[in-house]
Amino acid sequence: MSNSPYLLLVETSAIISTDPNTWHAIAKLGECLLPEVVAIEIKNIANGKAEGNETTAKQFQNSLEFNWQITTLTAKHADLVIRTTQNLSRQTRLMINVAQSAVGVANAHPKQCVVLISDEISLRDRIAKLDSKNLCAIPSAVARQWSRTDQAPPIVHQSIKYLQQQISEPDNQFPRQTDTIYLSTSSSSATAEQKIKDNQKINPNYRQIGISLVKFGLATTFLVSILLFGWRLAQPKKFQQFWEKNGLPPLPKILVQPNQPNKN
Repeated sequence: MSNSPYLLLVETSAIISTDPNTWHAIAKLGECLLPEVVAIEIKNIANGKAEGNETTAKQFQNSLEFNWQITTLTAKHADLVIRTTQNLSRQTRLMINVAQSAVGVANAHPKQCVVLISDEISLRDRIAKLDSKNLCAIPSAVARQWSRTDQAPPIVHQSIKYLQQQISEPDNQFPRQTDTIYLSTSSSSATAEQKIKDNQKINPNYRQIGISLVKFGLATTFLVSILLFGWRLAQPKKFQQFWEKNGLPPLPKILVQPNQPNKN
């Protein structure tokens, strides 16, 4: 394989539904591959065994300048499974086989962007849904524009840029810098939370304890005052004796005096 940042994988429609001008434009872009199922399909069309433009297929086969390499690479994918119970058309099965070939080439060349050129919208949609970082699909018209301007389409440029960033990074023997920051932040956060919990266990909240004690003291003082006041009203003599016996300071005269007996 070449040192080009991308490989071109050409699908049947980009050949049978176009013309030699398109083939030349695609060939100028770089190394081109034909999935084995595509090569077989073009041969069948040229021999009248499959539907398609027989003349165009023969013209492509006779063009020695388009000696594009046939690849047998293929790979399974969860979104590209053909079940025996599915009643799929021949065309749909062919599209899935081409997509599997594209995945196989992308897996075999993880440092290159594999560009599938196809005029089948359904196939390009399948490739897009795979969300592969080094695999994308474009129509033949975009490929011709790319050849004329020498500017890769945005989807290809984005994939190549991503791959270049991956190659420039060191071997992932240790977590990447972003991962390290994330792990460090999470670890610091967890450690801080644990320290707060430990400090709460070791160092109680003195402010809350102080407020509780003040409330308790005020409530107790109020209750004792009520009891003493009631005792003074009910039994003033006993209360006075108790007060003086304990050496407590004299109390002010209360507003309510006990009833005095009437003198005749």
